[in-house]
Amino acid sequence: GRQMFLYNSRMRKVILHMDGDSFFVSCEVAKNPRLRGLAVVTGEDRGIVTAASYEAKALGVTRGMPIFKLKKEFPKVLVLPGDYQSYIDFSRKMFDIVRRYTEDVEEYSIDECFADLTGWDKPFKMSYLEIAEKIKREITGELDLSISVGLAPTKVLAKVASKWQKPNGLTVIEEKDVSKFLPQTSIESIW
Repeated sequence: GRQMFLYNSRMRKVILHMDGDSFFVSCEVAKNPRLRGLAVVTGEDRGIVTAASYEAKALGVTRGMPIFKLKKEFPKVLVLPGDYQSYIDFSRKMFDIVRRYTEDVEEYSIDECFADLTGWDKPFKMSYLEIAEKIKREITGELDLSISVGLAPTKVLAKVASKWQKPNGLTVIEEKDVSKFLPQTSIESIW
């Protein structure tokens, strides 16, 4: 249910981890919505796939695949050059939205960050879960980007949570539920 530790002010820490879903491709779709639902990759300029839409991934396309190989094996996949300046702009706007809810934002890569929400439930008169949902809604609504979010008592668990349901997920790992999540998570995928 929704009555979780996130409502509990005695909670030591509440960390949000936000991760863009196929970020470079998501930015391209936000700029050109006609690409939505298509098998698209970026990386033409670099000679390797730098990001792939979920439709391309479903065909078997992987990040790092050489573009010449991709064009031979998957001729229907649309290949775009990277537009890194626009990805940086989207990234900055995404993190600015997170900073509406806490100053304590650690940018971890171009499309992911950690944010310490501890204590912000009271001033916003919202549960931590509601704050996370609002951040997600605002990023999707204002930037047309898909992101996955995790909420947990530590950064490591928040990162496990954000990967739990991709794309477009929001997963909460409470302290008492750690034993449900970790046995189903391979040690290689723990940050």
